[in-house]
Amino acid sequence: MTTTDVPATATTEPGTPAAPRYAHWWRRAVASVSDGLLVAAVAWLATGSVAPVPLRPVPWLPLSAVPGIEPDGRLSWWTCGAVLLLLVLQAFTGMTPGKAMVGIRVVRERDGAPAALPVTVLRDLLHVLDWILLVGWLRPLWHPRRQTFADSVVRTVVVRARVDVPVPVIVGVATVTAGALVLAPAVTESGETRVECTLVPDHASGLATLSGREPGDVWVTRLGVRRLSPARPPVVLSWTLAPGADPDGTTLDVGVVEADGDEAWHSAVAFRDGAAWTDDVTQVPELTIPRRVFDDAGPGALVELTGEADGTSEVLCVLGFGVEAAELPPSPRVDW
Repeated sequence: MTTTDVPATATTEPGTPAAPRYAHWWRRAVASVSDGLLVAAVAWLATGSVAPVPLRPVPWLPLSAVPGIEPDGRLSWWTCGAVLLLLVLQAFTGMTPGKAMVGIRVVRERDGAPAALPVTVLRDLLHVLDWILLVGWLRPLWHPRRQTFADSVVRTVVVRARVDVPVPVIVGVATVTAGALVLAPAVTESGETRVECTLVPDHASGLATLSGREPGDVWVTRLGVRRLSPARPPVVLSWTLAPGADPDGTTLDVGVVEADGDEAWHSAVAFRDGAAWTDDVTQVPELTIPRRVFDDAGPGALVELTGEADGTSEVLCVLGFGVEAAELPPSPRVDW
């Protein structure tokens, strides 16, 4: 990378210092976004997480991680190496790929030289001050030397620098590619299991069917790169009402029963006012059971659904995941 320095102080006439060419705020912002996207792309390829590591020393980005599907942040040598590379480049050249793209560099205020590694690391750590109400990040908009709080503490400034034409183009293409990789996820699922039982017609509960869905493997695809997600979505229980039936007054007790008959988990859904409720204020269209419940319950765990209506209680349905229906306990109220 060949650059021509634009010093922190320049002269137009002998002995007359001119104003430094401090970098505009928008250039700093674009550089930060570019560097963040490049590191996030490395992080996702290495770990499946678009957030490299908690408290990483690069600017935070509102990346579109898939909630509940992708992890918040995982430590890996690849992401640590990417962050370290940015720090080293900035320490000894004043630039990162993002800064080279927009033609700026970080230098010491007193002499215009690169800040060196200790000051660079300290400056990035001190950016925590800039996050307070975002005042520090916006401070270059009005500060005479366009410094953040971190810049003022370690006495660095960000100035313009001329860079060979191929460098901004290459970094720009890499940034756009990384942005497409990180910001455009597609989620697919394969291998799900569905089980269902049908109640006898005109059942007193007012319910027609009870069903369960166990999600399969979840895949996240970004820019044609497909990765298996470590996420394990919950098992989902749902129900349908019999035509013209009124389920109000019915309570559906749901229990996960271990192979030895002990109950590992329990919840209840009450039907009233034409809707299903898990308590006095929470209305639900379906019920979810965390996958960890089945892990704790062990092999052979079943989901037992018991209905209470008109003062009577009976087992309506027993659902099993990964077992044959023939192995399930019989239920007189279920039409298998």
